[in-house]
Amino acid sequence: MKVISTKNLIEMDLGTDNYLPSEIAPDLDAIGEPFRLKLWEIDDSLKCPVIGTCLDISEQKQILKKEGISVKNKSDFEIHEIIVGSSEGEDCLSRRTDSWFNRKFKKEIITFAGLDEDEFVQLWKSRFQNGKIEGILWVAATKSDLSDKAVREIFGDIHMEMHLNARKNREKRQKLDYQQEKNHILAQRLKEATSTKRSLTKENERLKKELSNICQVSALLENKKQELELELAKLREESMVADLQEENHELHGEVKRLSKEIKDYQKKNKAIESQNYKLSSKLDTQREMNDQLRKKLEMITTQFSALNQTDEAHPQFDLSQKRILIVGGITKMESYYRQLIEENGGIFEYHDGSMKGGAKELEHQMKRADVVLCPVDYNSHAASLAVKRLGKKHRKAVRMLSNSSLSTISNVLAEYQEGASIQ
Repeated sequence: MKVISTKNLIEMDLGTDNYLPSEIAPDLDAIGEPFRLKLWEIDDSLKCPVIGTCLDISEQKQILKKEGISVKNKSDFEIHEIIVGSSEGEDCLSRRTDSWFNRKFKKEIITFAGLDEDEFVQLWKSRFQNGKIEGILWVAATKSDLSDKAVREIFGDIHMEMHLNARKNREKRQKLDYQQEKNHILAQRLKEATSTKRSLTKENERLKKELSNICQVSALLENKKQELELELAKLREESMVADLQEENHELHGEVKRLSKEIKDYQKKNKAIESQNYKLSSKLDTQREMNDQLRKKLEMITTQFSALNQTDEAHPQFDLSQKRILIVGGITKMESYYRQLIEENGGIFEYHDGSMKGGAKELEHQMKRADVVLCPVDYNSHAASLAVKRLGKKHRKAVRMLSNSSLSTISNVLAEYQEGASIQ
Protein backbone atom coordinates (compact mmCIF):
# COMPACT_ATOMS: atom_id res chain seq x y z
CA MET A 1 0.00 0.00 0.00
CA LYS A 2 1.38 3.44 -0.94
CA VAL A 3 2.20 5.66 2.08
CA ILE A 4 0.81 9.21 2.11
CA SER A 5 2.29 11.75 4.55
CA THR A 6 0.35 13.56 7.25
CA LYS A 7 0.95 16.84 5.42
CA ASN A 8 -0.73 15.44 2.30
CA LEU A 9 -3.64 14.14 4.38
CA ILE A 10 -4.15 17.59 5.92
CA GLU A 11 -3.98 19.26 2.48
CA MET A 12 -6.48 16.75 1.03
CA ASP A 13 -8.75 17.21 4.07
CA LEU A 14 -8.73 21.01 3.69
CA GLY A 15 -9.24 20.83 -0.08
CA THR A 16 -12.37 18.66 -0.30
CA ASP A 17 -14.63 16.51 1.85
CA ASN A 18 -15.11 13.98 -0.96
CA TYR A 19 -11.47 13.11 -1.63
CA LEU A 20 -10.47 9.56 -0.76
CA PRO A 21 -7.22 8.46 -2.44
CA SER A 22 -7.41 4.93 -3.78
CA GLU A 23 -3.79 4.35 -2.67
CA ILE A 24 -4.89 4.33 1.01
CA ALA A 25 -8.33 2.75 0.73
CA PRO A 26 -8.09 -0.77 2.23
CA ASP A 27 -11.20 -2.72 3.13
CA LEU A 28 -12.81 -1.43 6.36
CA ASP A 29 -12.84 -4.97 7.79
CA ALA A 30 -9.04 -5.10 7.40
CA ILE A 31 -8.76 -2.27 9.97
CA GLY A 32 -10.96 -4.04 12.48
CA GLU A 33 -9.84 -6.20 15.39
CA PRO A 34 -7.32 -6.20 16.95
CA PHE A 35 -6.40 -2.64 15.82
CA ARG A 36 -9.73 -0.89 16.56
CA LEU A 37 -11.80 -0.89 19.74
CA LYS A 38 -15.54 -1.36 20.01
CA LEU A 39 -17.79 1.34 21.48
CA TRP A 40 -18.00 -0.41 24.86
CA GLU A 41 -14.20 -0.84 24.93
CA ILE A 42 -13.19 2.80 24.43
CA ASP A 43 -11.98 5.05 27.23
CA ASP A 44 -14.86 5.98 29.57
CA SER A 45 -13.94 9.67 29.38
CA LEU A 46 -14.58 9.64 25.62
CA LYS A 47 -17.94 7.84 25.52
CA CYS A 48 -20.22 10.76 26.34
CA PRO A 49 -18.32 13.31 24.16
CA VAL A 50 -18.13 10.85 21.23
CA ILE A 51 -21.85 10.04 21.30
CA GLY A 52 -22.89 13.68 21.85
CA THR A 53 -20.54 15.06 19.17
CA CYS A 54 -20.64 12.38 16.47
CA LEU A 55 -24.39 11.63 16.59
CA ASP A 56 -27.06 14.32 16.41
CA ILE A 57 -30.23 13.79 18.41
CA SER A 58 -32.22 12.61 15.34
CA GLU A 59 -29.65 9.82 14.74
CA GLN A 60 -29.81 8.80 18.40
CA LYS A 61 -33.60 8.54 18.15
CA GLN A 62 -33.32 6.39 14.99
CA ILE A 63 -30.92 3.99 16.76
CA LEU A 64 -33.31 3.57 19.71
CA LYS A 65 -36.31 3.05 17.40
CA LYS A 66 -34.44 0.36 15.45
CA GLU A 67 -33.87 -1.46 18.75
CA GLY A 68 -37.58 -1.18 19.59
CA ILE A 69 -37.01 1.41 22.33
CA SER A 70 -39.71 4.09 22.42
CA VAL A 71 -38.55 7.72 22.37
CA LYS A 72 -42.02 9.10 23.06
CA ASN A 73 -42.13 11.59 25.96
CA LYS A 74 -38.35 11.26 26.40
CA SER A 75 -36.23 14.41 26.55
CA ASP A 76 -33.09 14.79 24.44
CA PHE A 77 -31.04 14.27 27.61
CA GLU A 78 -32.84 11.01 28.46
CA ILE A 79 -32.30 9.69 24.92
CA HIS A 80 -28.60 10.60 25.11
CA GLU A 81 -28.39 9.07 28.60
CA ILE A 82 -29.78 5.72 27.39
CA ILE A 83 -27.21 5.40 24.59
CA VAL A 84 -24.32 6.50 26.83
CA GLY A 85 -25.47 4.02 29.47
CA SER A 86 -25.54 1.16 26.96
CA SER A 87 -21.91 1.86 26.05
CA GLU A 88 -20.83 0.56 29.46
CA GLY A 89 -21.01 -2.99 28.12
CA GLU A 90 -21.76 -5.04 25.03
CA ASP A 91 -25.44 -5.50 24.24
CA CYS A 92 -27.76 -5.16 21.25
CA LEU A 93 -27.99 -1.38 21.58
CA SER A 94 -24.25 -0.78 21.97
CA ARG A 95 -23.49 -3.11 19.00
CA ARG A 96 -26.01 -1.24 16.83
CA THR A 97 -24.54 2.12 17.86
CA ASP A 98 -21.01 0.86 17.15
CA SER A 99 -22.13 -0.37 13.71
CA TRP A 100 -23.82 2.97 13.01
CA PHE A 101 -20.56 4.82 13.78
CA ASN A 102 -18.55 2.52 11.52
CA ARG A 103 -20.93 3.00 8.58
CA LYS A 104 -21.17 6.75 9.06
CA PHE A 105 -17.41 7.28 9.33
CA LYS A 106 -16.17 4.54 7.02
CA LYS A 107 -14.20 7.03 4.93
CA GLU A 108 -12.39 8.49 7.98
CA ILE A 109 -11.63 5.03 9.41
CA ILE A 110 -10.07 3.89 6.14
CA THR A 111 -8.12 7.15 5.78
CA PHE A 112 -6.85 7.76 9.32
CA ALA A 113 -6.83 4.46 11.26
CA GLY A 114 -3.39 3.41 10.02
CA LEU A 115 -1.54 6.62 11.01
CA ASP A 116 1.03 6.48 13.79
CA GLU A 117 0.38 8.52 16.97
CA ASP A 118 2.39 11.65 16.08
CA GLU A 119 0.82 11.90 12.62
CA PHE A 120 -2.64 11.24 14.01
CA VAL A 121 -2.35 13.90 16.78
CA GLN A 122 -1.05 16.42 14.23
CA LEU A 123 -4.02 15.70 11.95
CA TRP A 124 -6.42 15.89 14.92
CA LYS A 125 -5.15 19.39 15.79
CA SER A 126 -5.63 20.51 12.18
CA ARG A 127 -9.22 19.25 11.96
CA PHE A 128 -10.07 20.51 15.47
CA GLN A 129 -9.04 24.02 14.44
CA ASN A 130 -11.29 23.74 11.35
CA GLY A 131 -14.18 22.25 13.31
CA LYS A 132 -14.19 18.97 11.28
CA ILE A 133 -13.92 16.60 14.23
CA GLU A 134 -16.82 14.12 14.02
CA GLY A 135 -15.17 11.37 11.97
CA ILE A 136 -11.65 11.73 13.34
CA LEU A 137 -13.00 11.79 16.92
CA TRP A 138 -14.57 8.36 16.36
CA VAL A 139 -11.30 7.07 14.87
CA ALA A 140 -9.38 8.52 17.86
CA ALA A 141 -11.71 6.85 20.35
CA THR A 142 -11.35 3.42 18.69
CA LYS A 143 -7.60 3.49 17.93
CA SER A 144 -6.11 0.94 20.32
CA ASP A 145 -2.56 2.14 19.77
CA LEU A 146 -3.04 5.70 21.09
CA SER A 147 -1.25 6.44 24.36
CA ASP A 148 -3.06 7.66 27.47
CA LYS A 149 -1.42 11.04 26.94
CA ALA A 150 -2.86 11.36 23.42
CA VAL A 151 -6.32 10.24 24.57
CA ARG A 152 -6.20 12.75 27.44
CA GLU A 153 -5.11 15.52 25.07
CA ILE A 154 -8.00 14.80 22.67
CA PHE A 155 -10.49 14.53 25.53
CA GLY A 156 -9.21 17.86 26.92
CA ASP A 157 -9.80 19.60 23.58
CA ILE A 158 -13.34 18.22 23.32
CA HIS A 159 -14.20 18.82 26.97
CA MET A 160 -13.20 22.50 26.95
CA GLU A 161 -14.92 23.03 23.58
CA MET A 162 -18.17 21.66 25.08
CA HIS A 163 -17.90 24.05 28.03
CA LEU A 164 -17.20 26.98 25.70
CA ASN A 165 -20.15 26.12 23.44
CA ALA A 166 -22.47 25.70 26.45
CA ARG A 167 -21.55 29.12 27.76
CA LYS A 168 -21.96 30.72 24.32
CA ASN A 169 -25.40 29.12 23.93
CA ARG A 170 -26.52 30.47 27.32
CA GLU A 171 -25.25 33.93 26.44
CA LYS A 172 -27.05 33.82 23.09
CA ARG A 173 -30.32 32.80 24.76
CA GLN A 174 -30.00 35.62 27.29
CA LYS A 175 -29.19 38.15 24.56
CA LEU A 176 -32.11 36.90 22.45
CA ASP A 177 -34.59 37.25 25.34
CA TYR A 178 -33.30 40.72 26.12
CA GLN A 179 -33.32 41.75 22.44
CA GLN A 180 -36.92 40.59 21.99
CA GLU A 181 -38.05 42.59 25.01
CA LYS A 182 -36.05 45.62 23.86
CA ASN A 183 -37.50 45.35 20.33
CA HIS A 184 -41.02 45.27 21.78
CA ILE A 185 -40.36 48.47 23.79
CA LEU A 186 -38.75 50.20 20.81
CA ALA A 187 -41.60 49.11 18.53
CA GLN A 188 -44.12 50.70 20.94
CA ARG A 189 -42.12 53.90 21.06
CA LEU A 190 -41.73 53.94 17.30
CA LYS A 191 -45.48 53.46 16.96
CA GLU A 192 -46.10 56.42 19.27
CA ALA A 193 -43.51 58.56 17.45
CA THR A 194 -45.03 57.63 14.08
CA SER A 195 -48.50 58.57 15.32
CA THR A 196 -47.17 61.92 16.60
CA LYS A 197 -45.38 62.56 13.32
CA ARG A 198 -48.54 61.71 11.37
CA SER A 199 -50.58 64.16 13.47
CA LEU A 200 -47.96 66.88 13.03
CA THR A 201 -47.86 66.26 9.28
CA LYS A 202 -51.65 66.61 9.04
CA GLU A 203 -51.57 69.82 11.11
CA ASN A 204 -48.76 71.18 8.94
CA GLU A 205 -50.73 70.43 5.76
CA ARG A 206 -53.81 72.13 7.21
CA LEU A 207 -51.80 75.24 8.09
CA LYS A 208 -50.24 75.30 4.62
CA LYS A 209 -53.70 75.24 3.06
CA GLU A 210 -54.86 77.99 5.41
CA LEU A 211 -51.80 80.09 4.50
CA SER A 212 -52.49 79.51 0.81
CA ASN A 213 -56.06 80.74 1.27
CA ILE A 214 -54.80 83.81 3.14
CA CYS A 215 -52.35 84.54 0.32
CA GLN A 216 -55.17 84.27 -2.22
CA VAL A 217 -57.32 86.65 -0.16
CA SER A 218 -54.35 89.02 0.11
CA ALA A 219 -53.86 88.93 -3.68
CA LEU A 220 -57.57 89.66 -4.23
CA LEU A 221 -57.44 92.54 -1.78
CA GLU A 222 -54.35 93.90 -3.49
CA ASN A 223 -56.12 93.77 -6.84
CA LYS A 224 -59.17 95.44 -5.27
CA LYS A 225 -56.90 98.10 -3.84
CA GLN A 226 -55.42 98.81 -7.27
CA GLU A 227 -58.88 99.01 -8.82
CA LEU A 228 -60.01 101.42 -6.12
CA GLU A 229 -56.94 103.57 -6.59
CA LEU A 230 -57.66 103.78 -10.32
CA GLU A 231 -61.28 104.64 -9.66
CA LEU A 232 -60.20 107.25 -7.11
CA ALA A 233 -57.88 108.81 -9.66
CA LYS A 234 -60.80 109.20 -12.07
CA LEU A 235 -63.08 110.63 -9.38
CA ARG A 236 -60.53 113.28 -8.45
CA GLU A 237 -61.05 114.75 -11.87
CA GLU A 238 -64.71 115.27 -11.08
CA SER A 239 -66.50 117.58 -8.70
CA MET A 240 -67.09 115.06 -5.93
CA VAL A 241 -63.48 115.10 -4.77
CA ALA A 242 -64.31 115.64 -1.10
CA ASP A 243 -66.71 112.73 -0.89
CA LEU A 244 -64.29 110.56 -2.73
CA GLN A 245 -61.48 111.57 -0.39
CA GLU A 246 -63.60 110.56 2.61
CA GLU A 247 -64.43 107.26 0.97
CA ASN A 248 -60.79 106.84 0.08
CA HIS A 249 -59.86 107.42 3.72
CA GLU A 250 -62.26 104.69 4.76
CA LEU A 251 -60.81 102.39 2.14
CA HIS A 252 -57.30 103.12 3.40
CA GLY A 253 -58.45 102.15 6.85
CA GLU A 254 -59.88 98.90 5.50
CA VAL A 255 -56.63 98.21 3.67
CA LYS A 256 -54.65 98.85 6.85
CA ARG A 257 -56.95 96.49 8.76
CA LEU A 258 -56.57 93.82 6.11
CA SER A 259 -52.81 94.36 5.94
CA LYS A 260 -52.63 93.96 9.71
CA GLU A 261 -54.71 90.77 9.45
CA ILE A 262 -52.35 89.48 6.76
CA LYS A 263 -49.33 90.24 8.97
CA ASP A 264 -51.05 88.47 11.87
CA TYR A 265 -51.60 85.40 9.68
CA GLN A 266 -47.98 85.54 8.55
CA LYS A 267 -46.79 85.71 12.18
CA LYS A 268 -49.06 82.80 13.05
CA ASN A 269 -47.63 80.81 10.16
CA LYS A 270 -44.08 81.52 11.30
CA ALA A 271 -44.99 80.48 14.83
CA ILE A 272 -46.47 77.24 13.48
CA GLU A 273 -43.38 76.60 11.39
CA SER A 274 -41.22 77.26 14.49
CA GLN A 275 -43.39 74.87 16.50
CA ASN A 276 -43.04 72.23 13.77
CA TYR A 277 -39.26 72.66 13.83
CA LYS A 278 -39.20 72.34 17.63
CA LEU A 279 -41.34 69.20 17.46
CA SER A 280 -38.99 67.71 14.86
CA SER A 281 -36.03 68.55 17.09
CA LYS A 282 -37.87 67.01 20.05
CA LEU A 283 -38.43 63.83 18.02
CA ASP A 284 -34.70 63.62 17.23
CA THR A 285 -33.90 64.21 20.91
CA GLN A 286 -36.33 61.46 21.90
CA ARG A 287 -34.56 59.05 19.52
CA GLU A 288 -31.20 59.91 21.14
CA MET A 289 -32.75 59.36 24.58
CA ASN A 290 -34.07 55.99 23.41
CA ASP A 291 -30.56 54.96 22.32
CA GLN A 292 -29.10 56.06 25.68
CA LEU A 293 -31.88 54.23 27.54
CA ARG A 294 -31.21 51.08 25.52
CA LYS A 295 -27.49 51.19 26.41
CA LYS A 296 -28.28 51.74 30.10
CA LEU A 297 -30.75 48.83 30.07
CA GLU A 298 -28.11 46.59 28.50
CA MET A 299 -25.62 47.50 31.23
CA ILE A 300 -28.16 47.03 34.05
CA THR A 301 -29.36 43.71 32.62
CA THR A 302 -25.76 42.43 32.41
CA GLN A 303 -25.00 43.46 36.01
CA PHE A 304 -28.11 41.87 37.50
CA SER A 305 -28.72 38.87 35.22
CA ALA A 306 -27.00 36.61 37.78
CA LEU A 307 -29.66 37.58 40.35
CA ASN A 308 -32.70 36.88 38.15
CA GLN A 309 -33.22 33.41 39.52
CA THR A 310 -33.46 34.72 43.09
CA ASP A 311 -36.25 37.21 42.35
CA GLU A 312 -39.02 34.64 41.95
CA ALA A 313 -41.77 34.28 44.52
CA HIS A 314 -41.78 30.91 46.27
CA PRO A 315 -44.66 29.08 47.94
CA GLN A 316 -44.56 28.71 51.70
CA PHE A 317 -44.36 25.24 53.27
CA ASP A 318 -43.15 23.40 56.39
CA LEU A 319 -40.55 20.63 55.93
CA SER A 320 -40.79 19.59 59.63
CA GLN A 321 -37.02 19.04 60.05
CA LYS A 322 -36.83 16.71 57.03
CA ARG A 323 -33.27 16.37 55.65
CA ILE A 324 -33.16 17.65 52.06
CA LEU A 325 -30.13 16.72 49.90
CA ILE A 326 -29.48 18.66 46.66
CA VAL A 327 -27.02 17.00 44.23
CA GLY A 328 -25.60 19.28 41.52
CA GLY A 329 -27.14 22.62 40.50
CA ILE A 330 -25.38 26.01 40.48
CA THR A 331 -22.65 25.92 43.15
CA LYS A 332 -22.73 29.69 43.66
CA MET A 333 -26.42 29.42 44.58
CA GLU A 334 -25.76 26.97 47.46
CA SER A 335 -26.45 29.73 50.02
CA TYR A 336 -29.83 30.46 48.36
CA TYR A 337 -30.73 26.74 48.38
CA ARG A 338 -29.80 26.57 52.07
CA GLN A 339 -31.83 29.71 52.89
CA LEU A 340 -34.91 28.37 51.05
CA ILE A 341 -34.85 25.00 52.86
CA GLU A 342 -33.87 26.17 56.34
CA GLU A 343 -36.36 29.05 56.36
CA ASN A 344 -39.08 26.49 55.64
CA GLY A 345 -38.14 24.17 58.51
CA GLY A 346 -35.83 21.72 56.70
CA ILE A 347 -32.25 20.47 57.22
CA PHE A 348 -30.08 21.30 54.22
CA GLU A 349 -27.31 19.14 52.71
CA TYR A 350 -25.46 19.71 49.45
CA HIS A 351 -23.30 17.67 47.03
CA ASP A 352 -21.80 19.49 44.03
CA GLY A 353 -22.13 16.47 41.70
CA SER A 354 -18.39 15.88 41.39
CA MET A 355 -17.64 12.15 41.19
CA LYS A 356 -13.85 12.34 40.98
CA GLY A 357 -13.51 10.81 44.45
CA GLY A 358 -16.15 8.14 43.76
CA ALA A 359 -19.73 7.76 44.99
CA LYS A 360 -18.94 6.87 48.64
CA GLU A 361 -19.58 10.34 50.07
CA LEU A 362 -22.73 10.75 47.93
CA GLU A 363 -24.07 7.39 49.15
CA HIS A 364 -23.36 8.36 52.76
CA GLN A 365 -25.34 11.59 52.33
CA MET A 366 -28.23 9.83 50.55
CA LYS A 367 -28.55 7.23 53.34
CA ARG A 368 -29.42 9.90 55.91
CA ALA A 369 -31.50 12.13 53.56
CA ASP A 370 -35.32 12.15 53.52
CA VAL A 371 -35.59 13.75 50.08
CA VAL A 372 -32.99 13.92 47.25
CA LEU A 373 -33.26 16.57 44.51
CA CYS A 374 -31.00 16.24 41.44
CA PRO A 375 -31.06 19.06 38.81
CA VAL A 376 -29.75 17.81 35.46
CA ASP A 377 -29.00 21.17 33.78
CA TYR A 378 -25.84 21.73 35.88
CA ASN A 379 -24.69 18.22 36.71
CA SER A 380 -22.52 15.36 35.44
CA HIS A 381 -23.82 12.18 33.81
CA ALA A 382 -22.06 10.15 36.47
CA ALA A 383 -23.75 12.02 39.34
CA SER A 384 -27.21 11.74 37.73
CA LEU A 385 -26.81 7.99 37.16
CA ALA A 386 -25.44 7.47 40.68
CA VAL A 387 -28.39 9.33 42.26
CA LYS A 388 -30.90 7.13 40.39
CA ARG A 389 -29.03 3.93 41.29
CA LEU A 390 -28.52 4.79 44.97
CA GLY A 391 -32.11 6.06 45.30
CA LYS A 392 -33.43 2.65 44.24
CA LYS A 393 -30.86 0.84 46.36
CA HIS A 394 -31.74 2.69 49.60
CA ARG A 395 -35.41 3.37 48.68
CA LYS A 396 -35.06 7.12 48.95
CA ALA A 397 -37.43 9.79 47.59
CA VAL A 398 -35.59 11.09 44.52
CA ARG A 399 -36.69 13.79 42.06
CA MET A 400 -34.69 14.52 38.87
CA LEU A 401 -35.23 18.21 38.05
CA SER A 402 -35.06 19.75 34.57
CA ASN A 403 -33.41 22.92 35.91
CA SER A 404 -31.79 24.23 39.11
CA SER A 405 -33.83 27.40 39.69
CA LEU A 406 -35.14 28.23 43.16
CA SER A 407 -38.73 28.26 41.88
CA THR A 408 -38.44 24.68 40.58
CA ILE A 409 -36.95 23.42 43.87
CA SER A 410 -39.52 25.38 45.89
CA ASN A 411 -42.47 23.95 43.90
CA VAL A 412 -41.20 20.36 44.26
CA LEU A 413 -40.75 20.76 48.04
CA ALA A 414 -44.21 22.33 48.32
CA GLU A 415 -45.67 19.25 46.59
CA TYR A 416 -43.75 17.00 49.00
CA GLN A 417 -45.02 18.93 52.00
CA GLU A 418 -48.60 18.58 50.72
CA GLY A 419 -48.19 14.78 50.66
CA ALA A 420 -47.57 14.29 46.91
CA SER A 421 -45.11 11.58 45.82
CA ILE A 422 -41.57 12.89 45.25
CA GLN A 423 -40.57 9.97 42.96
